[in-house]
Amino acid sequence: MRPHLKLALSTTGFASLVFLAACSTIQPPAVSTTHLHAENIPSVAARDIPTPVAAAITLPRPTVSAKTETYSVSVRNIPVQDLLFALSRDAKINVDVHPGINGVVTINAIDQTLQQILTRIAKQVDMRWEIDGPNLIVMPDSPFLHTYKVDYVNMLRDVSSSVSINTQIASTSSGVSANASREPLNKPSKIGATNSS
Repeated sequence: MRPHLKLALSTTGFASLVFLAACSTIQPPAVSTTHLHAENIPSVAARDIPTPVAAAITLPRPTVSAKTETYSVSVRNIPVQDLLFALSRDAKINVDVHPGINGVVTINAIDQTLQQILTRIAKQVDMRWEIDGPNLIVMPDSPFLHTYKVDYVNMLRDVSSSVSINTQIASTSSGVSANASREPLNKPSKIGATNSS
């Protein structure tokens, strides 16, 4: 073994022993007086704790809804007003048909609700419909005004914004001047003193 390697190993061993000796003399930190102890925890009176819920709230049993009445219609090239009056008579509802509703309908609907049949008819002729209680109202499919109630959070909101546009136009030029550019590039330049006689 080489002498300098033996010295390095012995130095490492000595450092390890010093480290182990230092670890054995380390004392644990003292317990702080601000830590939680049983005597420092405030007691909660029994009257402040609510009583547990005895039984969970039960939802009411679901009720069976009445089956929606269905109709079967099979017509070919019949005027739409005649079909609407026949449907309203069978459904036992009142009907108001706008005089601008016209056209012919061909439909084969088996066991469908009145709403489904009216939607299919509206795809064949230019009309829209709505059921208002016991009344069926049929109108031309034109723009109309309708107000929707929208719930919103009741809160105050302040908004500020700013828009800025910074533009900078700079022009730089490089090259020869206008007078110099008129002279041909291959013209020899005159350098030196003039000879006067």
